[in-house]
Formats: sequence, C-alpha cells, structure tokens
Amino acid sequence: MTLIAITMLRLLDTARGEWRDAIDERWTSFLSHCGVLPLYMPNDARVSRDLLARLQPQGVLLTGGGSCQALSGTADSRDETESLLLAWAAKHRLPVLGVCRGMQVMLSCAGAKLEPLSCHVGSHNIHSHGVVRRVNSFHNYGFYVAPSGYEVEAVSEDGVIEAVSNLGLGHSAVMWHPERHQQWHSSDISLIRRVFGVAP
Repeated sequence: MTLIAITMLRLLDTARGEWRDAIDERWTSFLSHCGVLPLYMPNDARVSRDLLARLQPQGVLLTGGGSCQALSGTADSRDETESLLLAWAAKHRLPVLGVCRGMQVMLSCAGAKLEPLSCHVGSHNIHSHGVVRRVNSFHNYGFYVAPSGYEVEAVSEDGVIEAVSNLGLGHSAVMWHPERHQQWHSSDISLIRRVFGVAP
C-alpha cells in the first residue's frame, strides 16, 4: 500500500481544557479501500518533520475541518504543520491532495482569495467535464477564481470552484468530502488512486 501523510483537525475538549488531534475514522476505511495507508500527522511541526524524515511517505493529504490561517488571520499548530507538509512535498516533488479546508489552504497559499458562500453546507450538485454529480459538502468559504497555474476541474451551480489541479506542482483539491458518502463514489476512488499513483 502507498503510505501518505495526512493532517488532522484540532478539537478543544472544554471540560478538560485539552486540545486534541482528531480525524473522521471514515478516512481510514476509505483510503484503505483505495490502496492507501494513512500516516496521521500530529499538529506539532517538529514531531511531524521527524516522522516525515523517518518514514518517507509518498504523498500528502490535507483534510478538512476548522478554519485555516487565511480565515482566522493567525497560524495555529495545524497551520504550521500543513505549511511544513506543503514545503516538504514540494521539495521532494510529491503529490498533494487538499480536501475542503485542505483546498482552502492550498489555494490561499497560492494567492487565491477566499470568499464567503451560502448554501454549501450539505449536499449539492457540481459540474465536472460535462458530468453532473451530487457531493457531500460542508464549507462557508470558497473560491470564485483559481490562482495562476491551477486548472478548474469542477464548479458548483452557483459558480464556486469545487475542484482544481496543478500538474506542475502535483496538486489536486476538492471542496467536498469523499469519505462521508454512504457509498464511496467511483470517481472519488479514482481520484485518490490517480493522485497517489495507486494501481486499480
């Protein structure tokens, strides 16, 4: 199986006053089905750097959940870890897939502007290369214009960019959550395999 580094969200347990790294367990089963072995990266850039050096994953997945630095205005430990992962992937010429927040991070770093949206929480239709499909979406900010070098691969019916790619950088990104579908969509499985070079 192909080993890839995967980011996790930060959750505050107010009862205990503890910040916790967390991820939807559906990612594990979805990625396993796609032939990908997840290496979950803690929101600690120093430890994540050591894990990358020791285990040498073959790609990076920036997952969803929470607000990124482009929205909050400040970098927390997750933003620092994701910046490290993007730089590491670029240095080693490895593929990166951004999902929801991950796409926001990727395109914001490339100079795109996040815009407030409505009606993007819940399922909605997207148009991709002449095909219409329904996706599981959960975001209040997105992009109407892709940064230089990025090709738009899908848009929503209200003109919001839903998927992009940059072959030169090895970047791909989507604004929906492939792991959340009750039955995984064949095109999402193909996307994971294509991005990370997994044979069907």
